Amino acid sequence: MNEYTAIVDYYDLLMTSGYYQYEKIAQAIASIISTEQKVIEIGVGTGLLLEKLLDIDPNYNLAGMDHTSEMIDIAKKRLGDRLNLFVEDIASMSISEEFDVAISNGGIGAFVDTGNNYDLYTHLTDDAINLQAMKNIANCLNKGGLFLINIQGVHDNYDKHLPDGIVYSQEIVESKTNKNCIEKSFYFRQNGKTVAQQTLTYRFFQGEAIQELFNQAGFQLKGKDASGNFFIYSKK
Repeated sequence: MNEYTAIVDYYDLLMTSGYYQYEKIAQAIASIISTEQKVIEIGVGTGLLLEKLLDIDPNYNLAGMDHTSEMIDIAKKRLGDRLNLFVEDIASMSISEEFDVAISNGGIGAFVDTGNNYDLYTHLTDDAINLQAMKNIANCLNKGGLFLINIQGVHDNYDKHLPDGIVYSQEIVESKTNKNCIEKSFYFRQNGKTVAQQTLTYRFFQGEAIQELFNQAGFQLKGKDASGNFFIYSKK
């Protein structure tokens, strides 16, 4: 499972610079969920999305999990005691509490709109572990519960100027050691010096392999939300 520990000090700086449109994403979620539902974000990161949801309505019943404790520490400082945040590994998690909605805004993975179709990428390179992770999400949902998975653009190489003179760069290459995977390198440079760097591996699923993964995990596709920001699955 990918961990962003090496770039955690610069994570929020990047994410709030337009990497994700959190307000737009939160509005899309708000059109789907209600305050009566229990909602969990899988891979909550530093809590940026849940913060925007609480800005829309502080009465939302939210929770968040992430396997990187450094991220959860930042999320707790941001969100305080307004919701339950906990450290859990998606590949082995066992949550006694049941939810009505689970959200992955890239947490376990996301769909990528290639222009011709939609590919699914995840933070887990092993197929068996990907299936177990999806089953674990299904297990923490009530029957008929919804699983919202974000739709993103294609991952490209680019540079982006951030505040404080920091330049962010990302480089994407096909993995030479893991089949159906890419390696994505994150670089943060200041005054020509690299201040943080990390390379992570992502598994891609395409076509029927996507349908098979979700079917085996106990999900069925309902379609896209009205905004086009999420694919919506429901627990069978």
